This record gives sequence, C-alpha cells and structure tokens, in this order.
Amino acid sequence: MQIYSDNLGIDIWFIMLGILAMILIILWRKKHSPSYLVCFGLFGVYLLYVIEKVFFPIHLSGQYVDVMRQQASLLDINLAPFYFGHFTTLSGALPGLILNILLTVPFGFGLNFIVYVKPKHFIWLAPTVGLGIEAIQLIISLLLRYPYRVVDINDFMMNTLGIVIGYIVFRLFSWLYIVVTRQFGIKHDGLSEYIHKIALKNTK
Repeated sequence: MQIYSDNLGIDIWFIMLGILAMILIILWRKKHSPSYLVCFGLFGVYLLYVIEKVFFPIHLSGQYVDVMRQQASLLDINLAPFYFGHFTTLSGALPGLILNILLTVPFGFGLNFIVYVKPKHFIWLAPTVGLGIEAIQLIISLLLRYPYRVVDINDFMMNTLGIVIGYIVFRLFSWLYIVVTRQFGIKHDGLSEYIHKIALKNTK
C-alpha cells in the first residue's frame, strides 16, 4: 500500500496492520472467543490485501500526476458490459476477469465466519460491494483530479460474481462439514466447535 508524493513512496502496510491489531484487541477485551478472533484476523488481512490491489498505489504529486492531469477525470469509465476497448478481445481480457472473480470469492466465503448473513441479504450485498469498489475508485479519481483507475462495469460484475460464488462454496462447505463430522463422530472443540456452530446456523 504505497502513496507517492513527488516520487517519494510511503508504505502504509504497517499502519493498516496496526489498526487491525487494535481492533482485535478491542474485540478480545469484549470477550470474543479466540476462534472468532482468528477468523476475524484472517478476514482482516484478506481485506487489507483487497484494498491494496484495488486502491493502491496512489500518486498524489509528481511528473506522473502532471501528465495524467492532462486528461479528463472521468475519461476512464466503461459502462458497456463485456467491452474491453478497441484493441482487446474477450480472450485477451479473460485473465483479468478471472482475477477479479477470484479476488472476491474469499469475501463471500469468509464473511460468514465474522457475521451472520441471511441468504436473501446476499442478493443485495454482493452487488453493493462490487459497486462500492468502483464508486470509491471514482471518488479518489475526482479528488486526485486525474483518472488513477479505470471505473469498469466489467470489474463490478466480476467482483459481484466472485462474492456469489464464495457464498455458494460456503454453503456447500457447511453442509459437507456437518455431514462428514457426523459420519465419523468427530467431537468439536475450539476452532472446530466454532466452525460447526457457524455451519449449523447456515444450513437451517
């Protein structure tokens, strides 16, 4: 997570990790279980990774910014589904589309270990997250006064699809976890017990 000012880069990874650590301490003081803290910590690190990939680096000033500000701030906006520019085909854009899907699959899967989300809520949650990413990129572009990211409806669709896939995988995982542990008479304790409770809640 680097922020550049006049070609001087500042990495804020440790600041973000420090914030995550403070949140975990607050949750621990509020008597959350160690299993919940583990899941929250893993999900938090994942979110930081997503933030780095979709919002950074950010150039505040310098030669790069001076060149980019010669363009209109809203220039790089694509609202046409499956349009990838005059010189890019679907096959050429496919790796990027797949990466956008994979980026949010862990969100659809892992969120359930942090907060209970009803199936009907994922109908609006998935597109809201995808839209939120693109909206924040647009807002940052407007604040920086240059198109630092392409605001693309294809990214929105793939991010949304990734969350939906992640949630489907989670539902299948919950069902399989209960079936297997019952079949083999596995006793639950600690993290296993926490996962079992989450799986039961989401298979009712």
